[in-house]
Amino acid sequence: MMCVASFLPYTGGNWGDGLDAPTLVTINIVSGSDVWFVLGTIAVLGFGAAAHLGNVRRRATGFIALAAALVSLGLALKLPGTWKLDGVVYGEPYLLFTGYYVFLWGAVMALVGAGLMAGAGFAGLLRKSETPLSPAPS
Repeated sequence: MMCVASFLPYTGGNWGDGLDAPTLVTINIVSGSDVWFVLGTIAVLGFGAAAHLGNVRRRATGFIALAAALVSLGLALKLPGTWKLDGVVYGEPYLLFTGYYVFLWGAVMALVGAGLMAGAGFAGLLRKSETPLSPAPS
């Protein structure tokens, strides 16, 4: 979901040069300056989920995915106010488009999923501690 949101119109505004009517300018994540940071967190989330499903260090991958989900949620909340175009006056209002809401919803879903993955790692830890130390007599 967050990968699709990276290509959708994310933010923009009705900016003009003062001589002509304002035109609608849109920006997506892929054309922004934070593209590598955003795509990096998406890749970490994907690899963490794949490793967790493949039973590779489930607790560690759960916490790595949880950290990446928190970063992606922070990016979703922070990014719209940081992008400025050339010639735009600081403090100019900006509009949020479909990509913002899809990315935000994907970040929230990633946080929920990563929380469940981290919780499953703890559940596995508790289950292992309840096993008897010696085999049952036969």
